[in-house]
Parts: sequence; structure tokens; C-alpha cells
Amino acid sequence: MPSPYITLVRPVNFAITAASIAVSCLLAGGTAAQAPVILFASLGGALIGAGGMVINDYFDLEIDRINRPERPLPSGAVAKFDALMFYAGLTGAGLIMSAYTTRTAFIIAFVAVPVIFLYSQRYKGTPLAGNLIVAGMTALAFIFGGAAVGNLQQAVMPAVFAFLINAGRELIKDMEDVEGDAAHGARTFPVLYGMERSARLAGGFIIAVIASTVVPYVFGLYGTAYFIIVNAVNLLLLYVVVSLARDRSTANLRRLSLMLKWAMVPGLAAIYAG
Repeated sequence: MPSPYITLVRPVNFAITAASIAVSCLLAGGTAAQAPVILFASLGGALIGAGGMVINDYFDLEIDRINRPERPLPSGAVAKFDALMFYAGLTGAGLIMSAYTTRTAFIIAFVAVPVIFLYSQRYKGTPLAGNLIVAGMTALAFIFGGAAVGNLQQAVMPAVFAFLINAGRELIKDMEDVEGDAAHGARTFPVLYGMERSARLAGGFIIAVIASTVVPYVFGLYGTAYFIIVNAVNLLLLYVVVSLARDRSTANLRRLSLMLKWAMVPGLAAIYAG
């Protein structure tokens, strides 16, 4: 069994965040000479993201007693105070590493920290706004990577893809958690407007991802290798949309959310190949 502290930071999310930033640095023209900067940026951003996971669980303790009782905090494997100190350590380490990149990247990281905290404390339970904040923070990882190597322009398209796919995924996660959220008064989109509207909106975001992947190929920003790989990813995204329309059981919603998370890996490969 992994340590409950490792479980808290969600190692898959940590790896995806670090890889996203590293790929963003490379897409933005990062060179071998900038390898230390890319490493500090990748680890720094991933540590700040991991801290965000911990503080999110800290504020979600009562809701997770219903939705995810096996998580480290509701199960009692990690005490609330210890989780808070762990959050502070992860965030502090992330900021220190970010300081070894560029001034712009450090400012982005510095601003992201209170936004993540306020989202977890106040805005997570608000309809749609919380979903868009998380999607925006995920997209910001790509902007952060571009800033770390001094080239923001090449990070824009990956940031757009990340924003759209995570907006859809966050809505699906809220649909999955609707029972616990409703019991504790969280005003999420599914709680206020129902599962049908939520599924349509989440599907709309995913379809927007598929449509947007054509843009960089048409305008010559990415090549044929990108187009081939990204279309394979698009087939997976289409499956998610269809399955979401047919089956909104908690088990299927959790499965679709996981599929969207993993879809980012070949998506990053497509961008890098292109």
C-alpha cells in the first residue's frame, strides 16, 4: 500500500502536471542549455499543484466522508493538521523551485497559489465558476512552462486544449460527486441544474476540444504526425461524449473522468510530435 501522503498528492496528477510543463517548455523552444530551468519549472509547478490537491482534500473532508471515505483524510490515515502542514511544505518547495526559472514564471506561480487556496476554500462549491478556475489553473501550467523559457506564444494552443478538456472533466467529476455535494449544501452545477444539463455542458466542452484540435493543423502550426495522433485521441473523446449521454451512473462517470485524465498523455505526445 502506498503512503497516505503519496495518495494525497495523487501521483498520476503530479506526473501529468510535470510532463505538461516540461512539454510546454520544449514547445516554447527550450534548449538543452535550459535543462535546469525546465527541471525546476516542471517540479515547481507539479509541487504547487500537489499542494492544491492536499488543500482541496482538507476543505472537502466532510463531503469526502460520503463521496470518498477511503481517502487519507476521511479514513483517518492523515490528520487535518498534518495535511495542512504538508500543503504548506509542498507549496513552499514549489515556489522556491519556481524562483530559479524566470521572473515572469515566478510571478505566475506566486499568483496561482492564493487562487488555488481560495478555490478550495470558497469557490469549489459554486456553479461553473469553480470548474472554470480549475480548468484555468491547468491551462496556466502550459503558460507557466512557456514563461519559464521566455516564449509564451507557443504555449497558447496547448493551454486552450487543456482548459477545454479540464472544464468538461471537472463537470463530470461534479456529476460523480452530486450526492455528497447536495448533502453538504455545495452549489455545484449538477446540484443546481441537474444531471441532464450538466452532461450536455460537459459534452459541449469536450466537443469544443475536438473542434479546436483542427485549428493548429489547418494553420500549419503543427504537422501531420500531430494530426494523426490527435485524431486517435479525438476518437476517445467522442466515446466519452456518447457514453456520458447514455450512462450517468457514478461508476461510469468515474471511469469517464479517468479516461479524460489519461487522454492528456497522448494529447501531449501529439503536440510534441507535431
